[in-house]
Amino acid sequence: MLKIADHQSTAAMQPITSWMQSYSRRQQFRRMAQSLLKERDDTLSDLGYDRHDLEGALHLPIRKDALQYIEARRSTRAHEGRRRRLPA
Repeated sequence: MLKIADHQSTAAMQPITSWMQSYSRRQQFRRMAQSLLKERDDTLSDLGYDRHDLEGALHLPIRKDALQYIEARRSTRAHEGRRRRLPA
């Protein structure tokens, strides 16, 4: 009986735990992004970041993974850059 109660309380805590983990990841991202946003645009570019992408990621809902968003934007930008360099 005690095991069933423990399992039920653990299952009930899952949404809260998930939200706390998302919130913690977002706070870590926020600290990193704020530090990067203090840099000049050319420095950000050298690191593979774009100021607008960082600012956009800061405004995403907590459930969205901001680092995943940034990496997708970096990948898209790199792909577009390679395509522009290819001879026509």
